[in-house]
Amino acid sequence: MTDREASQTMRAKILGVLIKDARLAKGKTIKDCADALGCTPGVYTAYEVGKKSLSLPQLELLAYFLDTPLNHFWSNETLAESQSQGKADLRAADLISLRDRMIGAKVRKARNDSGIKIKELAVELGLSSGRLSAYEFGQKPIPIPELEAIATRLGLTIEHFLEAQGPVGEWDSTRRALERLRDLPPELREFISQPINETYLRLAYQLSRLSADELRGIAESLLDITY
Repeated sequence: MTDREASQTMRAKILGVLIKDARLAKGKTIKDCADALGCTPGVYTAYEVGKKSLSLPQLELLAYFLDTPLNHFWSNETLAESQSQGKADLRAADLISLRDRMIGAKVRKARNDSGIKIKELAVELGLSSGRLSAYEFGQKPIPIPELEAIATRLGLTIEHFLEAQGPVGEWDSTRRALERLRDLPPELREFISQPINETYLRLAYQLSRLSADELRGIAESLLDITY
């Protein structure tokens, strides 16, 4: 086994531990998660023990089902026990198939933008050109360890491939926003939570969209008024 293969095998096992941790923290069964992904309990179990690797669309869907932030699966910490919340049913097969095609298109664009031939990248990753081509056209799901290797080679991060829209993307964006809000100092959280301060927040938002020259013009106008 090469160092690359050993690294990806270890990553698959770590990911499996984090997946199992999230499932147990939410009180879900293996069958629950298998049903959410549209696979058999046997295949899902293989994900948890690290014998098989999820693709990113599958991981996104599982995170959504388990109401678990996606960044948990790139951490080294287990989840605290929490109460699960119901989620709207998603057509797993359709959603995953669409996301596979979207991710493949991003891989293909990033590779072309970098001027790397498909055969060249395939050799570097230890894949066949046919397999990499199938990944790029969404014909095969890309296992997480391989997608991470592809992203690294193309100078990207895994966040580049995360879903930005749709129910999973909106859910993850909301979770991330709440996490950032929770990390603010208490006095800022209190200020933001007061409806009376919405005008100030909207003003700050508008100012943040202005260029440096436009902000400088506003500052000069205020000085003229002051003096």
